[in-house]
Amino acid sequence: MQTFSPGALAVILMLAAMACSSSENLRPTAGAQPGTSATQAQSTASRQEPSAGGKAAGADDWEDEWEQTVAAARQEGKLVLTGPPGEVWRRALMTFEEDFPQIQVEYTGANSRDFWPRVFRERELGQYLWDLRVGGPDPQVYEARDKGMLDPVRPLLLLPEVAEENKWSGGFNGLFVDKEHNYIAGFLAYASAPVFVNRDVVPETEFRSDQDLLDPQWKGKIVLQDPRGGAGLGSMTVLLAVYGEQFVEDLLSKQDVVVTSDGRQQAEWVIRGRYPIGIGVLPDQLLYLKQQGLTFNVQRLREGSAGLSVGFGGIQLLNRSPHPNAAKVYINWLLSQKAQENLAQTLGLNSRRLDVEARNPEVMLDPDRIENYVPHQYEDFLPLRRRTAELAAQFLK
Repeated sequence: MQTFSPGALAVILMLAAMACSSSENLRPTAGAQPGTSATQAQSTASRQEPSAGGKAAGADDWEDEWEQTVAAARQEGKLVLTGPPGEVWRRALMTFEEDFPQIQVEYTGANSRDFWPRVFRERELGQYLWDLRVGGPDPQVYEARDKGMLDPVRPLLLLPEVAEENKWSGGFNGLFVDKEHNYIAGFLAYASAPVFVNRDVVPETEFRSDQDLLDPQWKGKIVLQDPRGGAGLGSMTVLLAVYGEQFVEDLLSKQDVVVTSDGRQQAEWVIRGRYPIGIGVLPDQLLYLKQQGLTFNVQRLREGSAGLSVGFGGIQLLNRSPHPNAAKVYINWLLSQKAQENLAQTLGLNSRRLDVEARNPEVMLDPDRIENYVPHQYEDFLPLRRRTAELAAQFLK
């Protein structure tokens, strides 16, 4: 039995409505935000619902502002960026230097569970070292926002091809996963399976649905991406939303699940059959290993629960950044059609931009299953994600 909160149900209903109205472009349409704009209580200054686009409608001075911003960014000469740890993501995000060679990108790959505690400690010491993060909106991201550590992304969207309503599935609000549609942009939208299976080791006749995770024969044969953040937390949240707490408790306490924080290691373990069932496996790690010449038969589980995922495709702008103009240029570049096309092609994932071709039919959203998708990275699901983390801490020793 599903355990969605009223806010989460609002998200699901909106997804269903949008999927039915736009079946020809399924991959991002179902990922739009609900129309509500609840303002969150904060210890910092109160926030206001943003306007429709990044800049006021009819503004005709964007070219001058853009040229000035690029010139200032070149004077800064640097961007300090953290992003996904995988090599495929790194290569894609570093192509910025090809378009802006006078701005050097200092790139650090890190998961949320490692990056944000580091930033929290740095801020306590008065250190403001980072400009921008590209990564999923984990609970630590919302915590950073609520502590006043993030600036809104929306007001910085200057290029018309980025700020126009009709460029994005679900309109401009559909680009954002926070309730206010202002702080946390999510430029990917695709169906994500919580579980991957090595079909050379585990035949489909014996393991068809994620409900089979509790079968005693798979005890000691499951590897979980660290659920303190990232894909592991997202996948376990999906399982919790669909099957409830008892299912998650039994999985974590009875099945001798092995936990790793190394996405590459997890992918290799599943490929080699050491642990042929993986929860929270990173698709980009599988893609990278395939590009390195490995052949394998690791497949997404097609029956059971499914998430509507932003994945690593989120943007967070740290406040008091050392290179604010470079950050503004990078954000606009990243959301442009050219950069999104390159990301979709490189990563095999589907952009939320309507003018970017879907690259992976396997992860398109199916309107016939829309009620089963769990948009676990949206703010409405934050309480459920926190509960997932609590259960993981309780049962994984």
